[in-house]
Amino acid sequence: MSAGWSLLAPDWCEVDAVWKNPLPFILWPVCGKPLLAHWLDEALRQEASPVTIYATDRPHLIRAWINRGNYWSNQIHVRVGGDRVESNVTYTMDSLPGYEVFDSVSDGHRLLEHWFALHVHEIQERKPTRFQIDREISPGVWVAPGVVIDPLARLIPPVWIGRRARIGPHCRIGPNAFISTRSVLDEDVEVIDAIICEDTYIGRHTRLDRSIAKGGLLLNWKLKASANILDHFVMADLATSKNQAGIGERILALLLWIPFTLVARFMNGGDTPAFRDVTDGRGGLQRLRIWPRGPILIRRAEWLYAVVAGRLRIVGVLPRSDADWDSLPAETRALLENAPMGVLALSDLYGRHNTSDPVEWIHAAYQAGAPQGVGQRQAKRSAATIAMRIPIE
Repeated sequence: MSAGWSLLAPDWCEVDAVWKNPLPFILWPVCGKPLLAHWLDEALRQEASPVTIYATDRPHLIRAWINRGNYWSNQIHVRVGGDRVESNVTYTMDSLPGYEVFDSVSDGHRLLEHWFALHVHEIQERKPTRFQIDREISPGVWVAPGVVIDPLARLIPPVWIGRRARIGPHCRIGPNAFISTRSVLDEDVEVIDAIICEDTYIGRHTRLDRSIAKGGLLLNWKLKASANILDHFVMADLATSKNQAGIGERILALLLWIPFTLVARFMNGGDTPAFRDVTDGRGGLQRLRIWPRGPILIRRAEWLYAVVAGRLRIVGVLPRSDADWDSLPAETRALLENAPMGVLALSDLYGRHNTSDPVEWIHAAYQAGAPQGVGQRQAKRSAATIAMRIPIE
């Protein structure tokens, strides 16, 4: 058996200012599996053991991925920084094994282009003899199980299509097109030099060139531009988001919204509610009304309608303004952008009712990022207490 490996994870959280992906770069998928998985596959092929991963960018997410049972047959350790003494074989996981990075990753658009380049290298160097669930249906065209391709679609290699994706009639896919798991392309879609992320719908007569599509988010490194596409017939997220309330929660919010709004108006008499403009951190804007008197749920009674509309949860981190988002550390912002926003928050339990409070974000980060969802469960157990708490002016 060969010597152990030390694998260094790049800390590109600050660089990722365009997409703001909630995952560290080594967990971004490359042709269906995380970049880290490609490195661990190579370690297994070369019989390297143990493997020690050094990371400063969200190491808890890397540990969680390892602990789900991946690569259990090898000795794998995750450490936060520190001296690298375990082995004399050290690699930096800023690319695929055997692929050299010639240009620096200096900004968010360059990072996206680099991620795309890794896809191109992987599919060009892929060998049919290597074990993988994808199969090559024609030279340079790889598809995973469950893919449905209309006979009228045209595939121009290299192309990779993930599990259970669907390609509609008259689509022109490739060259260098990467369609991820469960994505759906409607009629007459053209994809050139682009990545369509998992659970993404692309509407008919749409053309993607040097772009990344993720749900309703479109990123274009050629034009150095990004946009949230609000028209679902153009682009949409097919996944049922954990950040959206289910039908039962929406019905409960509807039943609470009407009586609590009436009580709020009665308790506040002729007083005028304040307005708070908040976003989801990615450009989605909504205006929330806050009454000046009463317990928290009375003051935020009209937020319950946002739960009915699918924009908030009953329990989640507090919604934030653009200025409050910008004041967060980059890693915390990435964590909270992937967390459900709610009417009642764990920070309310500790008297931190406003996102401009200098320590509110600490409670929000715990609620969103505590292992096994401990923080969110604590907030849910305390929801009744939070709802009836009267903020100290």
